[in-house]
Amino acid sequence: MNWSLTSLKQNRLPLLVVTLVTSVSQLPAIAQVKLTPPPPVKLVQSADQVDEEGLKEKAEQMIQLLIQEDYNQVRTLLNRDLAVQLTSDQIGEIWSNLIELTGPVKDIAGYRVIPSVNANIVVVEATFEDKTDEFVVTFNKQEEIVGVDFPNVASIEEIAEIMVNSVAINDFARARGYLHPSLKSEILPNRLQSSWQNIQRENGLYERIETITVRPGSGVDSVDLVVVEAKFEKGIRKFFFIFDDNRRIVGINLAE
Repeated sequence: MNWSLTSLKQNRLPLLVVTLVTSVSQLPAIAQVKLTPPPPVKLVQSADQVDEEGLKEKAEQMIQLLIQEDYNQVRTLLNRDLAVQLTSDQIGEIWSNLIELTGPVKDIAGYRVIPSVNANIVVVEATFEDKTDEFVVTFNKQEEIVGVDFPNVASIEEIAEIMVNSVAINDFARARGYLHPSLKSEILPNRLQSSWQNIQRENGLYERIETITVRPGSGVDSVDLVVVEAKFEKGIRKFFFIFDDNRRIVGINLAE
C-alpha cells in the first residue's frame, strides 16, 4: 500500500527510519489477528464487466476506516498475503505520518473506477486541510485490495533509496508501496522477499548504497530513470527504477 509512507522525519520522508543490516533473516513473527472477510462484491454478468459500485463501496470503507483509525479492521479488507506482512501498528504509523504532513481528511469529493488488464483501480479524491489530493485503491481480479497509494510527498531519488533500504531490513510490505497500482496485483511482499534473498545469494550480504543517479526522461517518453548502485559483499549491483510523472514506479529490476 503506499503503505509507501514511513517516517524519515528528519528529511520529511513518509517512511519508517531505516537501519541497514548485513544479513537476510526471516520476517518477524506477526501476532495472529483473526481476519474477518469483507462483504462480498456483487457478481456481474460477464468476466469483462466490472462491478464499479461494489469496488467504490469497498474503497470508501477502506478510507473511512483509516480516517477512524480502525487499523485492525483495515487489515481485514486487504488481500491475505498483504495483511499477514502488514501489522495494524505499521498501518497506524503510516497513516499518522501522512496526516502529520497533510492535516486530517476533511471531505471525500468522489470516487472513480479505472479498469485495467490485471487490476481495477479506484481513485478517491480527498480534501485535506491545505490541499486536495488522491488516494488510489488497487484491487486484483478477485476483488481483493492489494494496495492503497497515499498522496506522494517524496522525490524519486528518495523513493528509490527507501525501496532499497526497506528490503534490506525485510520490510517488503512497505517497499512495494511506491509501485504503480498496475504492478501491485503482480508484486506482493513475498515476491519481493524471494527476489531479495536470491540477490543476496548471488552477490553476498548487502552493505550500503554507494550512489543514486537520476536520468530525467525526455519530452518524448516523460519517464524518469533512477539508478541505485548498492554495495554487496561481492561487489556493486545496480538497481533501476523507472518512474511515471506521478512519481510511481512503473518498472523495476528489484523484483525478478
